[in-house]
Amino acid sequence: MSWETTVRTGHPSSDAQAVEGLRRQAESQGMTLSVSPMPQGGLHVRAVPRQPAHSAYGGPQPAYGGPQPAYGGPQPAYGGPQPAYGGPQPAYGRPQPAAYGAHGLSHAHAGGSVDNAANKAHAEAHGGAAPALGSQRVAYLRKVYGLLAGAAAVAITLGASAIYLSPTETVSLDDGSTLEVPIACAFLLHFHIVAFALLFVSTLVAGWVSRVRVLNVIALFGVAALMGLELAPMAFIAQVLASRGETLSANPIRDTFVMVGGIFAALTGYVFVTKKDFSYLKATLAMGFWVVFSAAILSVFLGSEPFSLAVASVGALLSIGFLLYQTSHIFRNSAMDNPVGDALGLVVQLRNLFVFLLRIFMSRR
Repeated sequence: MSWETTVRTGHPSSDAQAVEGLRRQAESQGMTLSVSPMPQGGLHVRAVPRQPAHSAYGGPQPAYGGPQPAYGGPQPAYGGPQPAYGGPQPAYGRPQPAAYGAHGLSHAHAGGSVDNAANKAHAEAHGGAAPALGSQRVAYLRKVYGLLAGAAAVAITLGASAIYLSPTETVSLDDGSTLEVPIACAFLLHFHIVAFALLFVSTLVAGWVSRVRVLNVIALFGVAALMGLELAPMAFIAQVLASRGETLSANPIRDTFVMVGGIFAALTGYVFVTKKDFSYLKATLAMGFWVVFSAAILSVFLGSEPFSLAVASVGALLSIGFLLYQTSHIFRNSAMDNPVGDALGLVVQLRNLFVFLLRIFMSRR
């Protein structure tokens, strides 16, 4: 059974990768592929069953009424070279080049080109409909989100342990009351700048070793543990302020977890269903990161509540954008050779979103 589709990605190299993936798919089905350019742009691809090499059917035939070979004259040797069925054929009345994009067909990414090419061609052939994920990418997604779930569990466990399992010390407040403060939270609060710097450096190191087996998983969970400890003082302060009725939300920690989980589930589901490519956001998000990073440092010195809330609001939107970009990359463009690195990217953005949303919910009424 033959099949045909169109490839129109807008970039010659991407078209060539898509054609190469379809060619491999056709060969695995015992078929040959013919490719021809279309007048409106893009390529028309047609796969037909491969015919036996000795069959001369479909080869050149003499024109009716034209010169005919003399009876008994030279005849081609049986089993000699025959024209292969499915070779270059004219499409829609236009001649077809022997090989489209020969300069780019060998540039496919290892492990991911077949899925990516087939998905792009499928989307074009079906009017932009979302293609199904290949089995190889589904297995890769399980690895990434399995590592993400494990890292999130480590961060939450370490953060909760620092708040609820750590020994406490009594601290006198300015209004004359006392407060039982976990020693771990008090220590981390006094050295919060050091804790953040350590987390920042460890995240960079984890990214560098993300392809080193065993060490990459250890680094990922180490970063997750540091995230949980670094966020523990902030969560404890939010809990204390909420108990006194001084926060915007009656339970800022709970509401933050619900918001982060809901946003992450919605973004993941949206990318899964639509398969849209959000790689065009990369430059904008990179510039936004440095703006928010600089503003966050400035807010520490200004001590302004409105300015701090504004930074947290913009930072939350930026984190959502990063999550959308990272999720799209994993579903569509990842070479599927670095699950720890992709999981690390998601963990970092979920941590940032948690911090910004918690800052908004714990703001004073």
